Amino acid sequence: MYAYERAARRALASTGLTHLTHPQFAALLDRAEEATPNAQQLQRIHPGYASTRERLQAAGMSPARIGLHDGDLEFLDALLQELANK
Repeated sequence: MYAYERAARRALASTGLTHLTHPQFAALLDRAEEATPNAQQLQRIHPGYASTRERLQAAGMSPARIGLHDGDLEFLDALLQELANK
């Protein structure tokens, strides 16, 4: 879990979300974890797109459809990238 938390903190920093309170950070992590399988499925379906936002647009879906807020998308991408680098 420690490595996961470090990856999440790096993703926060890279997306400029360092101002979040602990409860906000925990809620963001919960949403990201819930949305990850859907984001990965979208990546398989739309591999030519660089971000979850672009894949959602290609699929005609909103972030809410996979349980995310609009501002969560960049964090999810950054978190998945951090985890892939481990």
